[in-house]
Amino acid sequence: MRKGKVTVILGFCIVSLGLLAGCNFPDKPSADTDKSSASTKVTTELTANSKETKVTKKTTAPTTEQSSTAQETKETEASHEQAKEEVPKVMDLSQIQQGDYSNLNGTWGNGLGNTIFIENNTMSFTDISNQKQPAEIIGQNVDIPLLNSSDGTPELVSYMGDSNKVKAYEQQLGLETNQGFVSLRSNLPGSVIYVSFLPKGVMGDILEGDNNQDKIVAVGTQNTATSVRAAYVYYKID
Repeated sequence: MRKGKVTVILGFCIVSLGLLAGCNFPDKPSADTDKSSASTKVTTELTANSKETKVTKKTTAPTTEQSSTAQETKETEASHEQAKEEVPKVMDLSQIQQGDYSNLNGTWGNGLGNTIFIENNTMSFTDISNQKQPAEIIGQNVDIPLLNSSDGTPELVSYMGDSNKVKAYEQQLGLETNQGFVSLRSNLPGSVIYVSFLPKGVMGDILEGDNNQDKIVAVGTQNTATSVRAAYVYYKID
């Protein structure tokens, strides 16, 4: 009888231990599952970050290249503009013969303190003849107010006692071409007003002057168009 009780107790203990072991085993797979999920999550995040980094690099590279190209383009354009500014304008005789003085635009002055202001097809003289006669040339016509009548046209004057009147000057300018330069001329009674244009390297009959610059001579004379002293020669001053 005692032996049977012992057997029953041992059997009960074995069953109890089995139940306890069965209750603990399910927890292990759960922990492994959590670890697996965490590992998968970390791997996914690393992969996503890696993709984002690659996309960022791909996106940034073209942007940098575009910025560099734009900068080079700006520098090239600036270089071209600077080169244009550095190229000096040359006296264009063919334009001048058409009444276009735009390649001479600006202020010209001589050693007597006289100036010529040039803007496109207009030239304004403080003294066109060295006789204290301000004047304006527009295209191929000249206006000298001090030699005009009240209606604004050249006044009629006697010449050499002739009872017939002649114009004090010709408004329509004539054109003379010479060796390397051109002259506009207005006939006066007994003389001529010349406005001559001499490019760099051409002296005409100028007695002295700077051969390395463009020049203008404006004078009333009975001699040749450019037979003047150095003080009469106009150079670009502005």
